[in-house]
Amino acid sequence: MARGPLGAKGVTAEAAIVRASVRGLPAMELFERAAMALRRAVPYSAGCWKPTDPRTLLFTGFGIEDGQSGKLAAARWRFVDNELLEPDHAKFRELLCRRVPVTTLHRETHGEPERSSRYRRIHRSLGYGAELRAVFRTGDACWGSVALVRDEGQPDFSDQEVAFIAGVGDHIAHGLRDALLREAASAASADRAPGVIVLDNDGSIRSLTDQARFWLKQLPRDRGTGLELPAVVHAVARRASRASQAEPPSSPFASVRMTSGGWLTVHAATLDTAGADHATVAVTLAPAALAELEPLQLALHGLTPREREVAQLLTRGATNDQIARALWISRHTAKDHVKAVYAKLQVGSRAELSAKLFHDHIAPRLDNQRIREFAAREPVAR
Repeated sequence: MARGPLGAKGVTAEAAIVRASVRGLPAMELFERAAMALRRAVPYSAGCWKPTDPRTLLFTGFGIEDGQSGKLAAARWRFVDNELLEPDHAKFRELLCRRVPVTTLHRETHGEPERSSRYRRIHRSLGYGAELRAVFRTGDACWGSVALVRDEGQPDFSDQEVAFIAGVGDHIAHGLRDALLREAASAASADRAPGVIVLDNDGSIRSLTDQARFWLKQLPRDRGTGLELPAVVHAVARRASRASQAEPPSSPFASVRMTSGGWLTVHAATLDTAGADHATVAVTLAPAALAELEPLQLALHGLTPREREVAQLLTRGATNDQIARALWISRHTAKDHVKAVYAKLQVGSRAELSAKLFHDHIAPRLDNQRIREFAAREPVAR
């Protein structure tokens, strides 16, 4: 007898998703294969799959499937603004904190989706009704999310479908994390200067440097969006527009894996342009530094928030007593956290922990730099 909430079709779809999740595929390819398998068990009209930087919860790409209509792709930034700027039901950040990180809009509004501004302002105008949202997480780290919608008039996603997606979501989350873990030891790309892009408030390019053009070519292409720039650039820029209104203003960022290897960090900040009638945003693209990658590397290994704090103190040479004082915990508790950190990162000491992070992120870059320096200084034969 077939097992699982959706019977035989669910077993077949789950098997395909598991196979895709253990292959170390890039995020978009994993999402594409997962979507193909999922449709066999859970029908839907359109979907938007997004990989996520677990430190900032900003998405770093778009994978949109809506057949030939293009409706969802055209409305993508309305959904982004709803997620980042508007109070609403079933936000991805909220789902991350729940025991089961999957829900539907009808469940959240007790059968009254009109209570959701996302439904009133976006779904209804596009002809969509039921919506399911899921977060792909390991522990407290979010590696991606998906929103699936059905045409107006179709039934809501059933309890069995919600349970099925919650189950396969674990496989997808580990697939996303493990793919990044395999890549995390790769060297960053060439030691080039940062690039700068200046965007108008509508997201259009006002100006960009040659270095920015170089870095943009290193970023993976989003699927089904028709965007002029990668989604991560727009996501960070929009967060910057919102952050500029906070006190004190913050500088949002996200790190994304490059197609050529290594990691690129995208920073954004609003520009105070005298006399301008609207704000512009400066986006900086630069190879990620160790200080930026360290929290991501620790998250990749499944460390809890407290363990990440302990690990970062360890890499700075803190003793157990110093860790206990810094985090306001007992020395015994600090010692237990240190043991857990060592076990998860498969090291035996502070020195090994620091060496691991150094060799994963700094040494390859230094080796490349040294080769170029020696080649440039090679003496002329006499």
